[in-house]
Amino acid sequence: MSTSTISQNQSLARPNIYQFRLGSALITNLLEGHVARQDLHPFVATNATADEVQALADQYQLPYPELEHSFTTTLIEIGGKLIAIDPGFGENSPMPSAGYFNHSLAAAGYRAEDVDIVLISHSHPDHIGNLMTGGEPTFINAEVVYGRTEFDYWQRGEHIAEFRKPTLALFQKVALPLAERMRFIEPDDTVLPGVTAINAFGHSAGHLAFHIESDGQQLMMLNDTVAHYVASFARPDWAFSMDDNADAAAVSRRRILNTVSQDNIPVIGFHLPFPSIGFVESAASEFIFRPASYQFNV
Repeated sequence: MSTSTISQNQSLARPNIYQFRLGSALITNLLEGHVARQDLHPFVATNATADEVQALADQYQLPYPELEHSFTTTLIEIGGKLIAIDPGFGENSPMPSAGYFNHSLAAAGYRAEDVDIVLISHSHPDHIGNLMTGGEPTFINAEVVYGRTEFDYWQRGEHIAEFRKPTLALFQKVALPLAERMRFIEPDDTVLPGVTAINAFGHSAGHLAFHIESDGQQLMMLNDTVAHYVASFARPDWAFSMDDNADAAAVSRRRILNTVSQDNIPVIGFHLPFPSIGFVESAASEFIFRPASYQFNV
């Protein structure tokens, strides 16, 4: 597939809003954007060979080395509050095919000022860039809830990998100015009733997943615990090139995937193909992601 073909395909119309009920909670997934890449290897597996990655792609009838990397943000209406989880790049998108959270938010019938809580899983650009717009808070009425370990790591700014220096600069631009309006949480803390932070450290120093429960129904927000709907599940020990600590990320990934597969908890992943929701099955030492079809529509 040529670069020109990929560029043309990125402009094609596609679904960008998906809503469903989880008990009495209303969940809205918004396609914040996507990017076409030409590097399935090593992007999804720095510790595997190109032949191994291609073999897995062939098994799942995926092109090689092309891939589409999606960015899906989530709104949750629960307990009388509207939560925006990881609201994307915003104006800080480095690519024209992403940065559309605010547009999709309006299309879904919400305004930025309606958001009560902005919940951040970690500090990478596709998750925090939209905290500020034009030098002002994007979500003017919202409390920003941030993992303490994650915030402290980036605030110190020590031992940052060279490829993450732009991330540090963005954190200093859009997150630090909001510190006084933040509430800091640790793993197992309750964000509000029905929303609990889960330790998913590794992808970033204090990366969090979120467990959602409403009227006895459960959902796990994987965030960046997984990066690819095949590789991250079928080969959970493969090192995603964007993981800041690949070994720790693999431990978190396997632990959380074990939990959701054993307890049959549906999952949403920030980088899973839109609408980015499905179920996880265990198979020996591997996992399989089963995208939802109409389960949440009936």
